Amino acid sequence: MKNETGYFEGRELKKLFYQYWLPDSGEIKAYIIAFHGWGTHSDRFKSTAEYFTEKGYAIYAFDLRGHWRNAGDLPGHIESMDHIQKDTLLFMDILHEIAGDKKVFLIGYSFGGLVSLIFAIHHPKLSGVLVSSPLLGMFLKLSMGKKVIKSVSKTLVKLAPNKILDNIIDQNQLTSDLKILRQHIADKHKIEVISAKSATEIDKFSKWAIDNASNLLCPVLIMQAGDDKIIDKGKTKEFFEKVRSKDKTYREYDGFLHELWNEKGRAQVYQDMYVWLEKHI
Repeated sequence: MKNETGYFEGRELKKLFYQYWLPDSGEIKAYIIAFHGWGTHSDRFKSTAEYFTEKGYAIYAFDLRGHWRNAGDLPGHIESMDHIQKDTLLFMDILHEIAGDKKVFLIGYSFGGLVSLIFAIHHPKLSGVLVSSPLLGMFLKLSMGKKVIKSVSKTLVKLAPNKILDNIIDQNQLTSDLKILRQHIADKHKIEVISAKSATEIDKFSKWAIDNASNLLCPVLIMQAGDDKIIDKGKTKEFFEKVRSKDKTYREYDGFLHELWNEKGRAQVYQDMYVWLEKHI
């Protein structure tokens, strides 16, 4: 597997870090753009890339705004979800030039799953979207007493949109794979904060995605962790039921924690994704 890095121009000409993984040899079947979860970064796709590059796929990913190499001066802050959508569109344009007539798919987990679904709703001609435990409803708690993200007051956002709040995720709720869990805990590049504006943007667009799920018309595979304690899996099911695509599939994995692609039983998850992709290239 080959791994290379670079920078591309996102919205307002902002230079954004990205990286990609390619098969060591052979023809590339299709291209995949991968979106990471909140607080993480594109390096988390290494194991995913190892699996799919062996199958002949190329994986591209960039750190989302507010995260590690693209955090700027405000880690944990995104001014608008629309900015990430514009970044995605510009990155997609670059990848289409590289891919030529090969198909380009989107995959994303958690927050990245939400980003992927929003993009797919806006682009019905997308080759396909595969998401894992998308962040459509949150159980995440902030340091503000018992308040959850969705209850951040509009007043706070207006007066101090860049106000940084603690957003410490219990790493033990992400994966039962102890090796990966130790890596997550030791990861110095994860962020455990979120701005007030980011929190309300996530809540706003989570609701928007569900309200507009009927406009998702491209092929879609939605995977959900059965024992998810990070997001509300009921919202995932609600979203899926509203999708009007004639080519939609839902898979729930009993006993799995939030990060399906990092769980002990991820081999089955990857196999399901691979079979789905092979039918759509």
